[in-house]
Amino acid sequence: MVLLLIGWFAWRLAEVRRHRRVVAAARAEMRAGRHGHAARILTTLRPGSPGRDEADYLLGVCEKARGREGLAEEAWSRVPAGSPFAARAIQGLMDLKIHRGRLSEAERLVERALADPRIDAGALQVFLGMVYSLEGRVADGRRLLAADWRRLAAAGEGASERAIQLVRLHVTLSLDSGSDDATRAYLDQAARQAADDDRVWLGRANLAIRSGALDEAARWLDACLRKRPDDGAVWRARLDWAVAAGRIESARAAMGHLPAANASPICVRRLAAWLAAHGRQNHPEVKRRGIERLVELDPSDASAVDRLAGLVGAEPSSSRLAEVRRRVDETCRLEARYRELHHRNQPIRDAAELGRLAWRLGRPFEAEAFLTLAVAADPDRTDLRDELAHVVRASAEARRPLATAGLTLDQAVASELDAARHPG
Repeated sequence: MVLLLIGWFAWRLAEVRRHRRVVAAARAEMRAGRHGHAARILTTLRPGSPGRDEADYLLGVCEKARGREGLAEEAWSRVPAGSPFAARAIQGLMDLKIHRGRLSEAERLVERALADPRIDAGALQVFLGMVYSLEGRVADGRRLLAADWRRLAAAGEGASERAIQLVRLHVTLSLDSGSDDATRAYLDQAARQAADDDRVWLGRANLAIRSGALDEAARWLDACLRKRPDDGAVWRARLDWAVAAGRIESARAAMGHLPAANASPICVRRLAAWLAAHGRQNHPEVKRRGIERLVELDPSDASAVDRLAGLVGAEPSSSRLAEVRRRVDETCRLEARYRELHHRNQPIRDAAELGRLAWRLGRPFEAEAFLTLAVAADPDRTDLRDELAHVVRASAEARRPLATAGLTLDQAVASELDAARHPG
């Protein structure tokens, strides 16, 4: 038995050394651009040999570089979930599916990986956000980025390079919406490759809503709902369509399918202000209070501030109108400065100012993230620590009513409307 164990360990050691030599040789060929040679070297490793997962990952890279996507998919699919190369293999598979227009498959692939505790899937949040962006689900993408940042912050890495990249991307998604032309070109190509993919349909619906083609959007959304009648992403798009089309009953129906926990307090107040403005029985004072409550949380909402100025302008009080105009000017100035600092791309140096601006502009997550970075850069600043604690506490208080189990978005909006009707 002892001799057998010794022999097994000796064989295993030889296999590990051989694996290292093979992988090193393959990597050298890959660096030289000889992916075919590298692939032949990697296939000499037997299935089940030590480090086979690394070889399969590298083999997928080689086959993709050679334009053999089917073989690349086979190689990456063999990488087990417990491998340190699993996340990279999933990223490769996701890229293939996106290239083929298979957004539904790409989404399912990454969501399953995120739910698998064996996979170190931290970086995959960003890749899922890419899929969501192609589907027009910008709010879902931003929510993923915020969740990924909070995971890092809980591990004491809220000021790491990766955390900074996440919060900057979060800002970019709201300040720079990207090119609809590029999205349209991708979705048109995807539709030709995967005409039955309902996530491509959803992307086209969201793009049509942004473009004002509401009849086209309605057709795509109807098709999506026939395929996924209980899908939250589709109902969120249906809500956006209803608001754009001024369809109150359709909006209420969509809100009934959405959990309030996934909505921000700003979103709830925006919807309540919209319902107050479009409701036939709402008094002008209710409409004004609804918009005031929205602007209180989100002073950067230019359209809401303009509507408030219009309502206040109809009243005899010139002082109130002057205050609204002052608020509009101040918000524009703050947002311009926030945009300037973001584009300057010196987040560590500007962290404190970015955090304070974000809070004043109604961006609580970004305020928390930047102030966390500011505290990490200057831990002796008690004023920054106090500001961060206030932001965290106030954000939690604002979100707490929405976290109630089972509360739907229409119930949360109804409660907000009631607060506008009965202040105090």
